[in-house]
Amino acid sequence: MNTSMITSSVTMGQLQQQLDTISNNLANADRTGYKRREHSFSDLLAQQVNNQSAQQYEGGRLTPLGIRVGSGAKIAQTALRMEQGSIQQTERSLDFALTDRETFFPVQGEEGEVLYTRDGAFYLSPDPANPDQQVIVTGDGNELLSGEGTPFVVPAGTRDFQLTNEGMMEAVLANGESVNIGELELARITKPQLLEGAGGSMFTLPDLAALDIEAENVIELVAGNEAQVQQRALEQSNVDFSKEFADMLNAQRAYSFNARSVSQGDQMMGLINNLR
Repeated sequence: MNTSMITSSVTMGQLQQQLDTISNNLANADRTGYKRREHSFSDLLAQQVNNQSAQQYEGGRLTPLGIRVGSGAKIAQTALRMEQGSIQQTERSLDFALTDRETFFPVQGEEGEVLYTRDGAFYLSPDPANPDQQVIVTGDGNELLSGEGTPFVVPAGTRDFQLTNEGMMEAVLANGESVNIGELELARITKPQLLEGAGGSMFTLPDLAALDIEAENVIELVAGNEAQVQQRALEQSNVDFSKEFADMLNAQRAYSFNARSVSQGDQMMGLINNLR
């Protein structure tokens, strides 16, 4: 296999990863709170071949001397884009839209770990510890955690919810009485590029100690007051269809060019092998 075929095949593998990411963005365009991912590319190792030994014979040359032989391109970074999505009014008391780009709702994972999401569509589910009570959960059943790190326990007979200016969650009973069920505390992630996908709109943080990073330099707990949370509304995904389709077409065209290079290289090698 010649150099051009190797270069093209390496680049095709990286372009396929970009197409997979674009496809994932488009598939989740309607998912509440979803944040798109974006690739950036860089060159692989390149070699400079100085094949012009007599520079005096290169009079009038505008391009640099020599030939730069590359090894293709690679994905340098997959960035999580945290631009604010549009806010849609729902008039549902358990819908919350985050208006701060760095904040997340802390929820409990299946194994007891803390996950983070910007999907503010919550529901009621029976409390496993007390069938007469309910807890607030995400659409996937993950329990929303209060400021004390415990689930919100909703008393029986609750007909509505109210988020106060101080970030306290109140359950409104059938008789009109309001009961404080806990503080809505948010997690502000100051280094969102450390977040790892945990399925859907869920994220998790890696082992910060293993990365020699202090937790207080990455995550900060803040009260979910009116300045950061809008009740009865949801944040839509920040996927831009026009940009994603344009990126997809560009990636497909680049993939096609590199595939053609592999095909032409194979044809040239076939011609050489058939020489008598």
